[in-house]
Amino acid sequence: MKQSLIEASDHSLMDRDVGVNAQQAEVSNLTRLPPEILHQVLTHLECPALVSLIRTCRLLRKHAESELLWANLIRECLPNFPSSPYPSPSFRSLYIAHHPYWFLPKHRVWFSDTAHTGKLVLVKYDPRRGSIEGYRLLGSKGESAFHHWSFDPEVSIHSFDPIVTLHHDRPVIKLEHIDPARQLRRQGWWEGEIHMKTGSDAHDSVFSTFFLSRALPKQLQDPSMEMWPPKSIPTHERVRSASQDNFHGWGHKPQKYEEISTKTFRLRTWMQFSVGGSAFRVRMGEEVSTWGTLDPDLYTPTKEKPYQGIWVGDYAGHGCEFVLVTQRETVQGEAYTTRNRAWSRWNSDLPEDEPDRRIIMANTPHGEDRVQEFSNFKGRIEAIKLTGDVNVPRGEYTWIANDIGSAGFIRVAEEEPFRGARVVKSRAHIAARGFQDDEFVPSQLIMISHDRLAQYWVPLGHISFYERVDIDSLINSSGRTAREPA
Repeated sequence: MKQSLIEASDHSLMDRDVGVNAQQAEVSNLTRLPPEILHQVLTHLECPALVSLIRTCRLLRKHAESELLWANLIRECLPNFPSSPYPSPSFRSLYIAHHPYWFLPKHRVWFSDTAHTGKLVLVKYDPRRGSIEGYRLLGSKGESAFHHWSFDPEVSIHSFDPIVTLHHDRPVIKLEHIDPARQLRRQGWWEGEIHMKTGSDAHDSVFSTFFLSRALPKQLQDPSMEMWPPKSIPTHERVRSASQDNFHGWGHKPQKYEEISTKTFRLRTWMQFSVGGSAFRVRMGEEVSTWGTLDPDLYTPTKEKPYQGIWVGDYAGHGCEFVLVTQRETVQGEAYTTRNRAWSRWNSDLPEDEPDRRIIMANTPHGEDRVQEFSNFKGRIEAIKLTGDVNVPRGEYTWIANDIGSAGFIRVAEEEPFRGARVVKSRAHIAARGFQDDEFVPSQLIMISHDRLAQYWVPLGHISFYERVDIDSLINSSGRTAREPA
């Protein structure tokens, strides 16, 4: 692919073969198409196919170099398409400048295997600098108040009004704009590592590099192998997260364009100090983190799965942590195959104290809408840590509600601050320090709304809150705060 881009940019090479190519073009049905139809055909092609066309003849080269085509390739990777190709002279050169790293802002949400805690980063393209940048997602509790639960005075509740921000002061990823000619001349660009300037000043002692990874074929994945993303998160690509040589060798890196993983990458970080003010430098504490992304279908809420999303939760002394909440349509091994079947099961298996609520809803204004709302209470909800702590680390389940429908129903809360919330059975994951002696204990999921949940940790006598994170607002924000306290 790299070689193709180089040859495509060197028009003189194609001019030498123009006689042969012109003869081929004369018998090509593609070149006989009207320009507007030919353009429409080319809009369905990816970068490799466009590059191949550029190498054929002058006519196809002219069409394949169309700014509209290359701008469309960029548009597919960016939620906010830039109004101009600045700092590049054209969208084609802008695409080449960041090739093949456009998958980073395309998938936006990335999480790492950093020991215990992990990291959650949002990646976006900055049109002001022409760079691809990733910033760490941080959460703070805001003002907190303590009170006892009126339903059970022995249970404590800490209020939770989180502030979620992007740490703009220090990017985790920063791929600066590279002149296309320089980009094309780089040898082994898919194998090497890119040095990033992520520090606040020239004297910063922390250094980092970005490098691509190669997906591990499914037939080579072993249950005992350390892989990322973890098995708890569905994904089409996984890579090894452990290496005897700390990923310095070529075994984990792609050797050709087709081997590049667009769902994972790695970062290498270390500290470097000058000795006695001399030019001699000491490198210490080198670490490699492996990163994976999330399929948007896992965290995008829908009418049928309104609780899916990325949430921030209160973990007491550990502070705020981010979790992925997924909603499945399977309950106790049985799938809801149709909407009518789901309604039938809910209607027939209601606990004793719920039929009255159904009758009341049916006889009240907008009752049909309320019935539809309650019909969404079906399936299984799982909460997986994207960031963690020394007790239950990233990548592990933090709680699971096997059935938020009739099988798991406990009650409808009548007390504040949960009045009207549905309460269902769940299991909460706890462990000793270092993820030792982990176990699932009884808990209750309090379903306050589609954007706010609470978890009652029964053995701990504590209720913690979870609030949905607005990823789109954070991606579009240029400031520091995504949500101000209410």
